[in-house]
Amino acid sequence: MAPTTLRASYSISAPTLQRFNAVVPPGERSRVIEAYMQQALVAKEQELEAIAAAFMSDPANAEAIEDEKLWDVTIGDGLENIPV
Repeated sequence: MAPTTLRASYSISAPTLQRFNAVVPPGERSRVIEAYMQQALVAKEQELEAIAAAFMSDPANAEAIEDEKLWDVTIGDGLENIPV
């Protein structure tokens, strides 16, 4: 799928936006904002991965992890040999 550019509207405090616009030239603003968004996404994804790793390694969650394994076995049930 080809990358698509979208327009977005966010509420940003006036002083912050005015300072940003004063410092970052018009031709660079979208690229800078996109870079900040990518950094925020990486940070959030790392946070979620750490939470998942902590859950998976906590012995208190052993029963839930075993239940998940049993459930995973059923994922393909009934989906094989379906005429297309």
